[in-house]
Amino acid sequence: MVIRTHPSMTVLYHSRQATLDDLKSFSGSIIRDLYRYVTDLDLIVCGPQYWFYHGADGSARDSPAGPLNLSDKFTVEIALPVQGRIPTAVLPFFKRLPAFRCLTSRHKGSWDGLAEEYRRMLQHIKANGLGMNGVYAESFLHIDFDEPGNHITEIQIGLT
Repeated sequence: MVIRTHPSMTVLYHSRQATLDDLKSFSGSIIRDLYRYVTDLDLIVCGPQYWFYHGADGSARDSPAGPLNLSDKFTVEIALPVQGRIPTAVLPFFKRLPAFRCLTSRHKGSWDGLAEEYRRMLQHIKANGLGMNGVYAESFLHIDFDEPGNHITEIQIGLT
């Protein structure tokens, strides 16, 4: 685990309300659409896909904040960092994300193991008295659906 400051970036993104159960049903189609937009607009993808989770800490439930349940609603933003001339007619689908300080950890293997990595990171944050800013992100550095054990995902938890 490493604390670093992630640089600012301009992203083409899609935002929606979801639950953990919902993610698999739409993730592939949204990514394909974002890449199509990049091609149609003659932009350059300048980084891996990012998934930002807002309200995904379980605190939206009536019970005390805790691990996210499969049915808890949150906002997910699926984003591709891009560069190039962005047409003003489609500006609502782009935004500039500011730099943010975060605890990062790389997870190699199936996404089934992400929850355990999050637990380890949250324990590290608590043990070291670090403050969180509510940003949770995953950057998919390598995806291999044929061999999920080859996935490489960087988890980022925003810090104050």
